[in-house]
Amino acid sequence: MRPEQTIETFPDGIVDIYAENGRKLGEKKIHLRFEEKTVGVNRFYQQQASVMTGRIDRVIKVQHTKIISTLDIAVVKEDGRQYRILRIQEKPEKGVDLLELQSVTVAIDKEVTKRED
Repeated sequence: MRPEQTIETFPDGIVDIYAENGRKLGEKKIHLRFEEKTVGVNRFYQQQASVMTGRIDRVIKVQHTKIISTLDIAVVKEDGRQYRILRIQEKPEKGVDLLELQSVTVAIDKEVTKRED
């Protein structure tokens, strides 16, 4: 821990991140706690200009990791909702390296496909 770093908590829930495999959940990449963020006015207007989806449904903050990538699927444990990760922003706040995941709601087949070695 860096001297200026504070302890960050993620009190709002648990999210599992999966690789996408077609229209099915692929391999589970990581299990994280998260903090809910609001989709503020700036994001609202940015999403209106988005050619790809036209919307951002949910924004969460998680600990920094290199495992997550765009187009992965985030599944929120508490309600089972699934979100395709469209944008990842690094957010160094309070001396802590965090990621902000901006995502859109999707419906992916819950059958998890296994990797063939």
